[in-house]
Amino acid sequence: MNALKIKINIMLHIRENIALYLLVVFVFITGVAAGGFTVSSISAEQRLYLADYLQGYSYILGNQPHVDRPMIFIKAMLQNVQTAFFIWLFGLSYLSTPLVLITVGIRGFFLGFTVAFLIDYYAFNGLFMVLTCILPQSFIHIPCLMVMGVLALQFGIERFKIRKLPHLKQMRLRRIAPYTFKFVLIIIAFFISSLFEAFVVPLVFKFLFANMLKVKDFITFLPK
Repeated sequence: MNALKIKINIMLHIRENIALYLLVVFVFITGVAAGGFTVSSISAEQRLYLADYLQGYSYILGNQPHVDRPMIFIKAMLQNVQTAFFIWLFGLSYLSTPLVLITVGIRGFFLGFTVAFLIDYYAFNGLFMVLTCILPQSFIHIPCLMVMGVLALQFGIERFKIRKLPHLKQMRLRRIAPYTFKFVLIIIAFFISSLFEAFVVPLVFKFLFANMLKVKDFITFLPK
């Protein structure tokens, strides 16, 4: 019964904020596209530098007997919490709500750039890396990012509507608690994705790609 109630509440939330969801999705896709197009515009030297960095990372994974997974987890979690914090913070004021969209767009840009670079430089092997190392956690990251963006925009818009009402301070304090609690729930979801990034991705990368990426011109199966 509780599961059904949660499902109904989620559907109502999406229906009531469909315009905001479309806006956030559009900004995110624009960021992804911009990141993908940027890959095609960088120089050959820059591509080689990025490839060397990736090969250095693969060398560390391939030669270290023990990967510091707790440190990887902490870094991944801090990055996700930082994103959640800034989106939460920007949503507190209607004046800073445009920064919410900028943050969403930047995360989309980094994702699009990473995926495009891996596929462009490593062809089929890069696509396989995307499918095994990036796509699984993106099933958590992207929906969480969309929800955070909408929650922040919604809260900022509500603040704008009640800006001239009396007792604004008391009303703001009452609204900020449930707003913050929703972000805490999203951070818990980020906790799960960070576990995957720390304990699963290094294993996949090490056993499937580390030795392969040590060789600069390894075999690819799709034409460049």
